[in-house]
This record gives sequence, structure tokens and C-alpha cells, in this order.
Amino acid sequence: MNLNHFYHYYKSKSGGGVSNLLLGSEELGSTGVGRWNQDLMNAVNSDQVNNPEGTEQTADQLDFQASKSAKIRQDVTLVAGTEYTFSVWARAASGTQPFRLRYYDNVGGSGGASAFTASATWSPTTGRYSFTFTAANSGTFTMMIQNAADGATRRIYFWGAMLNVGATAADYIKTTFTGPSSPATPLMEFGDNFAGVTAYYSLRRFTIGEDTNAIRVRRSSDDTEQDIGFDANGDLDSTALLAFVGQENRFKHSDPASGDYATLLNGSTSTNDWGLSSPSFTNKTILDRDLGNALAYPPFDLVETGETYTMSAYVKILDGNSATFGSSSGQQGYFNLRGTAAGSPSDYTVTNVTGDIYRISATLVAGSSSGSGFLRWSNANAGEIEITGFQIVEGSTLTDYVETNADISGFGYVTTWYDQSGNGNDATNSTESEQPLVVSGGTLVEENSKAAVEFDGVDDYLVANQLDFDNEFIVSTTKAGGFGRMLNARYNGDNVVMIVNGRYRRNTNDLSFNGPLFDIKLNQQTLLSGLNQTTLYQDGTLITALDNTATTYGNTDGIFIGIEADLTSEWQGAFQELILFDSDQSSNRTGIETNINDHFDIYP
Repeated sequence: MNLNHFYHYYKSKSGGGVSNLLLGSEELGSTGVGRWNQDLMNAVNSDQVNNPEGTEQTADQLDFQASKSAKIRQDVTLVAGTEYTFSVWARAASGTQPFRLRYYDNVGGSGGASAFTASATWSPTTGRYSFTFTAANSGTFTMMIQNAADGATRRIYFWGAMLNVGATAADYIKTTFTGPSSPATPLMEFGDNFAGVTAYYSLRRFTIGEDTNAIRVRRSSDDTEQDIGFDANGDLDSTALLAFVGQENRFKHSDPASGDYATLLNGSTSTNDWGLSSPSFTNKTILDRDLGNALAYPPFDLVETGETYTMSAYVKILDGNSATFGSSSGQQGYFNLRGTAAGSPSDYTVTNVTGDIYRISATLVAGSSSGSGFLRWSNANAGEIEITGFQIVEGSTLTDYVETNADISGFGYVTTWYDQSGNGNDATNSTESEQPLVVSGGTLVEENSKAAVEFDGVDDYLVANQLDFDNEFIVSTTKAGGFGRMLNARYNGDNVVMIVNGRYRRNTNDLSFNGPLFDIKLNQQTLLSGLNQTTLYQDGTLITALDNTATTYGNTDGIFIGIEADLTSEWQGAFQELILFDSDQSSNRTGIETNINDHFDIYP
């Protein structure tokens, strides 16, 4: 079969119920709602070279910007469980050029791709490229013809885009657009709108359809680490994050025979097996008490005075006694577990048949003595009561039991903040005590209902390797709780970027600065855009006050987030997004700030 026969075969066959789900299969430059939309394209020019048949000049020229996010895209509606094949003819303008075909499931928030290399000629064997996938959900999918992952500038000719049901590319069917269209709404994703990013640290997705993660998190309960990506809306996947970190249990040791309990209890302990399936206390050491008026001081924290907390424990009363569980008057904020003869309080009382197991709970409001509390338990009748599975959580709802062994659970620490730009400039910290928080006491750290990474101002920071950059544009969304070094990015011995104590500085040595002096806005979000040598915008307004302080700072090259380059002067506050450019972004500043502010809603 020669090339002309091949093309006519694909063009003419349309039977068997096969259809092309993409519109404008040969109109790749037609933009608007329901059409092909462009992200970071230098140009999309229609009808530039002959199509594979060679007799009609209908193939379109796509000029990709220097970004892996450069692409054209079209939305389609697909059905869960159905297999689809995405295909297109491609020809490099010269030599060979890589590209990708991608899809993104807007319902499930995930996607897939296949990479190809186009040659300089059309042919039946290499001219048409395709890949097959199965839709995980029913709803809107975005189909993309996208630049290669290396993000280089390149020119490729495309023709005959098609999406059909089935495991192979079906006979080609030409489609057109009908009716008027209006301009498409730009994507909120930053990387789909702006190219040239050197490093991108954020808790929102950089670009639609890319299979990336935002952060790597260590949970405090057992130091296990896990990567956390994004939900279908492009925000940090807080559902997966909180499920991984676990619910809050403010007891450092929920099993009374472990840790600090061993020396603080005025009684005996014994190993027993209650045979419970959830939670499992098999072979757990449990408290076996037959003494009255005992006090114990297991470590737990009530963080805020006036907050409501729910306490719980599993008990087995062996001698037919009753048990009362609650907070004693005048001692709000404390666990208090008593036998019935103690009289009060009576927040929760159970009377059991010997050997029955109860989970008892009570709710209290932390009083002025919030902080470390104690467990008080007395059994004036001297009957045996076995106790395990202690838990205290914020709020008035009794939650599923969370076992803790060494540290307070429900805390998630960021070990790596991934650079989503694809340049590999990940910011990390392997020292557990110096990692910033993203989940605190079972609650997501947030600023204005969006996830944030919180630095404690004592020893938290993240560091990335040095970058070869000089003309940096900096954008950060922050909420400051104190002073210190928000950011110090150094290269080749120079402080290319420094945000410190309400000052934005750039220099060519370590001693002299002449830069803007801005309002650090304690306990408020703010958007800082540092441009060129000494220009800074705060919340879209140019800062004119200057600082001429001569100071010596650390001289270690790298990107230091939340700390000085010499690992001193830690910063207290929260970051949501930090972006570094290796090019002048003056013409894009307003658009960049608008994109960030639209997503994080920082200022009016």
C-alpha cells in the first residue's frame, strides 16, 4: 500500500459506529470554549505544510515555548470503564522532535501520557502516533498535544487529531467546529500560564495533567513518610494527607505500660489479651489496679485554653464495680477517671458485668491549666479495673481510636517540598526536629482555607541546592508570625535573593545592601514580588522605602527557605507558594500576581 492509498483508506473509512470525539481535527489553531485552547504556545499557525496525502496544505504548525507545560488542549466527556485511543499525525520541522500526548481526568484529578519522537517525514508507520487508556471516571477529560518533558522550544507539524473508543486508533474521521465560540477561561494552574520558572514550591498544582507531588510528609506516630499530591481541583490532597498522618491523639503513649507510664504509675501492670479486633489490644500490657486514690501523669497536651476536647479510654471492671469518667470541678482540662465511691463527677458512668469491655468518653473545655494534664483514677472499693487505649482529641466528637507509641500522633512534618518545575531543585530537611508542619494535632495547617507549610521560628527550615540564576523574580505567599529570614537564595557567593526582617535585598557582596523596606504584616498573608536588583511589590503596590544597612550574612550557596544561609535567624510564619525565575518577568508581573491572588485570595 503506497502512502496515498494509505491516507485515502483512513480518510474514507467511517463505518462500524466509530466516531472521532475530538472536534476540529484539522483546525488546531481554532481557540475558544469547546475548541482547542493554547497554553504557552509561541504560535499555532494553520495550513502551513501538506498533509500526509501530500496534495493539500492543511497540516498545522505548533511552536512550543520553552516550557514542558506548552500545549494545546480540548475538553471531552468520557465514560468510566471505557477504553479510548488518542492519536495524531506529527512531523518535525527538521531533524527529530519529541512531544507528548496527554489526558487529564478532571473528575478524579489524575491523568496519563505517552511520549513520542516525530521524524522529519510523514509515513504510515511513524507518522501517526497513538496511545490507549481507560477512563477511571465519567465526566470531563482534557486531551492535550503537549511539549516534551525537557521543556525546550521546538516546532512540530500536526494533522488529524482523533479520539476514538477502542484499544487501537480507528480509521481517521475528520471533524469540524460548528457554531460560534468565546474565549476560553485561562487555567488557574500557574505553569499553564507562565514559562521560564526555575523553581516552583507550592501547595497547588503547577500544571494540569502533570503527575507530580507537592510535598513529602513524615507522620509523627511512627516516622513513616509518604508523598502527597493534589486533588481534582489542583489543591493539596488534604484528604489523602490527613488519612496518612492519622487522627489526633494527644497522649504520647496510649498503652499505659509503655514509656513514661512505667515510672509514674503507683501500681502494678500486667500483660493480658482482651481479644478485641478494632482496636487490637492483643498482647498489650494493661493497667491492673486494686489500689484506691491513685494518680498518674501520662504526657498529653491541651493546646488552647477554652477549646473543647473529648477524652476516651477502654476499661474492663473485673469485680462488678462501676466506673465514672469525666473532668473534676475546678480542674478543667484534666483527665479524671474514678470508681463510683469517689462520688463526683459523673459525666459518664457504666456498670458492667464482670469481664465486659467499655469505651468510655467525656467532653471538657480546657481551663486555665491547659498544657500537660494528668489522669486521675481512684477505685475506693479496691476492685480491679483494667484500662488501656487512652485518647484525647480536639472537639466534641468521639473519633476512631488512634494508637500512639512514642510521640503525639496527628502531626505531619514536611521532609521535602518538591520543585514542580521539573528542574529538580527540591527543598529538603532530613533532621526531624527541624522540619516544618503541614498537619498540626490532626488538623491541616491553613491560611485562608488553603493549605500552608508552617515554620516555628525556632529551628524549622528547608534547603535546596544552589541554582545558576541572577535576574530573579520572586513571588511568595506568606503569613508571618515573627521576624527572621523568610528566604535566602545564594549563587556563586552572592545573595541573589534575601527576604529578611521586613527587608528585600539583593547584592553582589556580603556587606552592603540597598533595598526596599516593607511591612512584614504580622499574622497576615502578604504577596511579595521581588524584581531585578532592588524593586519590590507588596500586594501589588510598589515599595519605595529603602534600607541601607551594612550587615554580614552567611556565604553558603543554595536556596534556604525559612532560615539564613548560615542556618541561623529562623523565621516564624507560613508559606503557601514560592516561585523563582531566571529571567526578567517585568512584563508578566501583574498577570503573575493576579494568578496567585485569585487562587489564594490574599488581598482585595
